[in-house]
Amino acid sequence: MDSKTKTWLTPGPIHTLQAGALTMDVASAAGGRIASLASTSEGGRRVDWLAPMSPDCLRGGFDGLAWPKAGCYPLLPFSNRIRDGRFHWDGREVRLAPHPGQAHAMHGLAHARAWTVKQVTASSIELGLRYVPEADNWPWPFTATQTLVLSESGLDAVMTLRNDGDSSMPAGGGFHPYFARTPDTRVQFDAATMWPTDAGEVAVRREPITAREDFRHARALPDAAFSVYYSEWRQRAVVSCAGGVLTLSADDPLDHFILHAPHAQPYFCLEPISHVADAINLAAQGWEGTGLRALAPGETLQMRMQLRIESTA
Repeated sequence: MDSKTKTWLTPGPIHTLQAGALTMDVASAAGGRIASLASTSEGGRRVDWLAPMSPDCLRGGFDGLAWPKAGCYPLLPFSNRIRDGRFHWDGREVRLAPHPGQAHAMHGLAHARAWTVKQVTASSIELGLRYVPEADNWPWPFTATQTLVLSESGLDAVMTLRNDGDSSMPAGGGFHPYFARTPDTRVQFDAATMWPTDAGEVAVRREPITAREDFRHARALPDAAFSVYYSEWRQRAVVSCAGGVLTLSADDPLDHFILHAPHAQPYFCLEPISHVADAINLAAQGWEGTGLRALAPGETLQMRMQLRIESTA
């Protein structure tokens, strides 16, 4: 069996949640993903707030390590990159397999696993994932849950991560939504600091933001590719477009934030996360404010994101 076969995700049944004018599709077996989130006006006009997964992906599946740039998926048990897939923890060296085409481990593993449905109603769903350590992968067992509740005003998403091992483990994560991008999209949020990156998109230091990274006043996304790791943000971001206004908010520990807007793509990402890329190695170098956390055996970390949607009639 080749590596691609091992990581192929078949969405299986798609669960459709409904609340008022909002509809959300969840593909639990495809990495615990939200496949779409849309509102429909009384006149039947649909507004996709998340870039929707394509029908082909929902029918035939996809490689979990070459995922579609759509929907929203969980980042667990870490977010973004770990340099060269290596770090030291409690006197042991940990080596993780690099992401295909990169030198670094990336985005944890929960998005490349099938999640199980624990409970589902017309407007909510609870998903679960139990991970047992694999060779060249995360060496600690863990259990994760996602509870997604759709209301007439938006989405409330809660993730938990529990250390099932017998020793402390580094822990973190967050949410990776792909928002639909239109020519009139405007974004606003307040963040004080940023972490510049090297050519491999791994953070190297912490410094104040400059005018280039400043979104305290609503502005259009840059035309050129733009990807910045922020910290000390106020845990609230506003996206406005002709379809209405979406407000993203996050609770602690999601005190880091990524804005990723590739050039000439129909999506952009606003990711509330608990730590900067490569936090574990940056913390070992003496950098403060990385967001690195240790989870004791049996301890649980909870992460919450809310999306409030006000559609234009």
